[in-house]
Amino acid sequence: MNKKNNFKKITLIVLICAAVTFLAAFFIGLAYVSVNASAVSASDVSIEKDFEVQSGMTAKTVGAKLKSEGLIKNSRLFYVFARFPKFASFVMRKPSGIFKVQTGYYRLNSAMNLAEVFEEVSSGKVKYETVSIAEGLTLRKIAKIIASSGIVTEKDFVDTALNDGKKIFAELKLDINSDSVEGFLYPDTYNIPVNYNSHQIIVMMISNMLKQITSHESTQGFTSASPDEFYKMITLASIVEREYRAEDEAPLIAGVFKNRLEINMPLQSCATVEYIITELRGRPHPKIIYYEDLEMKEPYNTYIYPGLPPGPISNPGFTAINAAINPQSSNYLYFTLTDSQAGRHTFSHDFNSHAKATAEFKTKKAAGN
Repeated sequence: MNKKNNFKKITLIVLICAAVTFLAAFFIGLAYVSVNASAVSASDVSIEKDFEVQSGMTAKTVGAKLKSEGLIKNSRLFYVFARFPKFASFVMRKPSGIFKVQTGYYRLNSAMNLAEVFEEVSSGKVKYETVSIAEGLTLRKIAKIIASSGIVTEKDFVDTALNDGKKIFAELKLDINSDSVEGFLYPDTYNIPVNYNSHQIIVMMISNMLKQITSHESTQGFTSASPDEFYKMITLASIVEREYRAEDEAPLIAGVFKNRLEINMPLQSCATVEYIITELRGRPHPKIIYYEDLEMKEPYNTYIYPGLPPGPISNPGFTAINAAINPQSSNYLYFTLTDSQAGRHTFSHDFNSHAKATAEFKTKKAAGN
């Protein structure tokens, strides 16, 4: 009987010791987690850093990098939390779904505790730069603007835009036989991820153009046009973009060019001559176009070669694209700027009327001076 009682006592003592040991270990573990999962520093002395989780990085690698940059206290605990999210959820009182890492760019602060760090690096945030592209710019000018954001270099963007056109068009299922994407870089404000390369940026801009054309009732029917028609339309739109000033006149200007094309009359657009000077010959933008400029033997010179130039001379916005697709019908063959302040033109159906309107404007301008 005594032996049986002794056994019970010993068993009870062992159980009590085990329970005490477990509780001690549990509370020591909680204390360890509490200390190591807390913020590295107080908010008033904290550091803030941009942190990138690159594709292929493991939780162990991310934890080590966070520790080395002074953003967490314990990289091993970071790994344990990522490996056992339900445990992390229990001790940190946070949803288990946050205890993972996702590729992205994050703004982290050393005043964040471990759960707060996980909330950020599990969100898959993308850091981007906002870039605004105005209507009518050439791809080289667009390259300068994008390069100023630091995402890609000007040279890389220009090289890609001038040489990879066929590959990019094919990727977008456009059967356009051009090495250059000039004309297709749709002007807009873009949020460009900082890890994008030039190819991805160009695809983004051309995709935006296609989206704009298909989303407007006045232009969506043009999606069935042949690749050759599509390319010619963008080329015409690029000229209209550089010629119109008042938005409501864009369709009428497009109509004038269409009338000239139909009778094989040179378009005589100064904008094409400017393109030759600045983009093909690398000279500064001219304040005045001289008669000798109009005689340059370049395929883009619409003063001496009838028809459209070989390709676009700018990157048009929707107003010019819509005008090129839906030109306004008229018998006009000429237009001249007669109100520079309002940006309005006088349209004429014969050269004598055109010359008279031009002369009257010049006389009025001289008198005003």
